[in-house]
Amino acid sequence: MSGQLLSSKVVIVEEEPKVRGIPSAPTSVAGAVGLTERGPIGQAVLCSSFDEFQTKFGGFTPDSELALAAMGFFENGGSQLWVVRTAHYTDVATPASVTAVRAAGFLVAGGGPTPGVLLGAAAGPFVLVDGDLIRLAVDGGADVDAVFNGSAAAMAAGGAGPYALADGMTLLLRVDNGLEQAVVFSSADFADITNATATEVAAAINAVIVGGRATTPGGIVRLASDTEGTSSRVQVTGGTANAVLAFPGSASVGGGNVANLRAVDAFEVKAVVEAAMPNVVVAPGIGGVLDVRTVATGPAASVQARAATAAAFGLDTTLHSGAASGTANAVRVEGKDPGAYANRIDAEVRAATNGSPTAFDLLVVEDGVYREAFPNVSMNPDDTRYVERVVNDPRTGSLYVRAIDQLLVGMPVPPPQTVSLAGGGDGLVGLDDNDFIGSDVGKTGLHALDQVQELTLLLVPGRATPAVHNAMVRYAEVDRDGAVFAVLDPPANQSATDIVTYVATTASLENLSEFAAVYWPRVKVLNPAKSVFGSSEQLVVPPSGIVAGVYSRTDSARPGGVYDPPAGIDAGRMFGVLGFETDEVLEERKRDLVYPHRINPLTTGPGLPRYIDGSRTLKGDGNFPYIAERRGVIFIERSLKQGLEFARHKNNTEGLRAQVRRTITAFLLAQMNNGAFRSREPAKAFFVDVSDQLNTPTVIFAGQLIARVGLATNKPAEFIILRISQDTRALEAELAAAGV
Repeated sequence: MSGQLLSSKVVIVEEEPKVRGIPSAPTSVAGAVGLTERGPIGQAVLCSSFDEFQTKFGGFTPDSELALAAMGFFENGGSQLWVVRTAHYTDVATPASVTAVRAAGFLVAGGGPTPGVLLGAAAGPFVLVDGDLIRLAVDGGADVDAVFNGSAAAMAAGGAGPYALADGMTLLLRVDNGLEQAVVFSSADFADITNATATEVAAAINAVIVGGRATTPGGIVRLASDTEGTSSRVQVTGGTANAVLAFPGSASVGGGNVANLRAVDAFEVKAVVEAAMPNVVVAPGIGGVLDVRTVATGPAASVQARAATAAAFGLDTTLHSGAASGTANAVRVEGKDPGAYANRIDAEVRAATNGSPTAFDLLVVEDGVYREAFPNVSMNPDDTRYVERVVNDPRTGSLYVRAIDQLLVGMPVPPPQTVSLAGGGDGLVGLDDNDFIGSDVGKTGLHALDQVQELTLLLVPGRATPAVHNAMVRYAEVDRDGAVFAVLDPPANQSATDIVTYVATTASLENLSEFAAVYWPRVKVLNPAKSVFGSSEQLVVPPSGIVAGVYSRTDSARPGGVYDPPAGIDAGRMFGVLGFETDEVLEERKRDLVYPHRINPLTTGPGLPRYIDGSRTLKGDGNFPYIAERRGVIFIERSLKQGLEFARHKNNTEGLRAQVRRTITAFLLAQMNNGAFRSREPAKAFFVDVSDQLNTPTVIFAGQLIARVGLATNKPAEFIILRISQDTRALEAELAAAGV
C-alpha cells in the first residue's frame, strides 16, 4: 500500500501466502473396461453406486464379468467407478467400425406422397473388394455408379537381397495402429543368415506378424497390411535388423474412400452413395441392412438397383416406386445404445392424454413391462413437446430408446399402434484382446479413460490374457505417467503352479512393474441372477472389482488410509466372497509357492474372514515394491503436481524456490502425521531439497526449477516371526546363586 494515511484507522492488506495449501488428490477413482448389457460404447461414464451402474449400463448378462465386478466394487467400499463398455471393432482406431448394432422399428402414419424405397437383405458391415459398386437408376434416369475403393498400406525395404543379417536381430513393426510386434531372426531359419534371401526374410516375418504380410516383388522384401482402406497402416518402429533392411521410418497409410473394404459400415455406404447420387438418401435399416429411398415422392419417384451392384449389399433389382398417398414411416424408434437388449423392447402409441389430435403418447415396454411413458408428444419440430426433443433429452429422456423423425410432409401423427424393435446386436462376434486394449488414436478400450484426469485404479474384469495384462501395465505406467495402479485378475482355472507359470513365463509379468498387482485365485460369490447365470447358488468371478473396492474402503477408513496395506484379516477383508475357485489357496505350502513370484493370494483360515493375503506389486527390486507404498507415493506425487501449479510461469527467484520448499514441507509434515513414513521425526521421515546446487544458473536459464524429495516410506510386516524357547530363567538364577 502506498500514499499517506489521512487519519487513524485499521488498514487490512492481503498478502500472498508464504506457504500454500496442497489439496489431497483422489486415491481410489477406478476405471473398468468390459462388456455390459447396454450403455454408450467407447465412452467413460461415471457411476457412484451399483444402482447407478444398472441404470446406465443395464443388468447382468452371460457374456459380461463387468456387472459382477461393479457389484463387488461397490459392495466392498468403492464409490467412484468410470465404466467403458466395449464391443468388437473391425478397426480399434476407428470408433465407427464397432460392430454392435441398434435394434429399431418404425412408427407409421398415413399422409401424402411416399418415396420409392429399396431395402437391402444383407446386414452390414459389408465385405467388399476394390472396385465394388452400387449402380442405381433413380426416378427413371440413367444409371449412376457409387464405387468403393481401398488400397493397403505397404512399404519396401531399401534394396534387394541378399541381406547381411545376424542371429538374434529383431524387426519391430506395427500394423493398423495395433500393438508393436517383434520379429526375431534366427540362424535356424536361414541357409546362411549373413546372406539371407528376400524369400527367407519374408517367411520369417510371415511366421510371426498378425494383420499383415511380407512379399518379395523383384527380390525386395515388401510389407503390407491385410486391411485395404484409409485405416490401413504399416510402420517399422525399430529393431536391429532395420539397419540392414532399411525400411522407411515413417508410417505408410492406405487409401480409398472407406476405412476398411472388408468391413464397410452403413454410414460409409451413405457417404459414398449420396456423394454420387444426390437424389437418394441412404440410412441404416433395421438389423443393419441398407435403406435406400428417393428424395422425390409420389408415383414418379422410383429406385432400382442394377445387376452390376455388388451382391454383398443384398439389394434386389426390382423397381421400387413411390405412391400418391399411403402409409409411410413417420418415426424411427431405435435402441438408445447399440445392443441386443433393445430386441426385447416395444414402442407403443396411444391417443394423446390431453386429447389433442396433433399429439400422441409414446410408451416404452420391455419384456411386457411398461418402463417409460412420454405423454402428449408432437411431430412439430417447433413444439416444446416435439418427439425428438422429449424422448432424446439427455437428462429427462428415455434410458432405453431414441426417436428419429422421418420428416414426412404434413407432419402426420402416428395412430395407435405397437412396433417391436428388432435387429439389435451386441457386437461380440470376433471379440478379441484389441477391443479391450483399444487405440490411442480412436480413444477406444483403455484409451477411452484418457480424459478421466483423476483416474487412479484400472481393471479389466475377466479379460485375463497376456496381451491385456501387459497393456494394462503399460497404460498405468507409461500412458498415464505412473499415476494409475492396475489390478490384474488371474485367468480361470489356475492351480498354484499354473498361476506361477502364467505370471513368470506366459505373460512375463513377474518383476515387470511397480504399478500393478496380480491376485489369485478367482472367487465365489452368491448368484445374483439365476435367470441369467443358471440355478447354481454360487458363481466364480474375477476378483479385481472386489479388490479395488477393498482399496477404496481402506483409503477412506482414516486420513492417510492410502498408506495402509489393503491386506490382512482386517483391512483386507472381502465382503460378499463365499469361497475360492480352488482350495489350493487354503494350503500354506501352495501360498508359499506363489508369493515369492509376487502373486497375492486370497485366502481364509479357521475362524477368519476371506481376506487378501498379500501386498506386493509385480516388481520387487524397484523404489516402492509394496502396494500401499507405491500407491501412497502416487498420491503424494499427484498432490504435489497439482499443488505446485501456482509456481509455473513465475520468475525463478530464491523467494519462489523457498516458497516451493515450504509448501512441499508443509504437505509432507501433514502426511507424516497421517502415517505415511517410517518415522514421526521430520528429519528421518523425508527431506526437501531446492538448493542452489540443484538450481544452478544453467538450470534456471533452461526455464526449470528442480526440487528433490526423499521419502522414508513404510514397509508392511509380511512375516511375523516368533522365536520360542524353553524358559530357563529360574534354573539360571539357581545356578548363579550356587556360584556355578
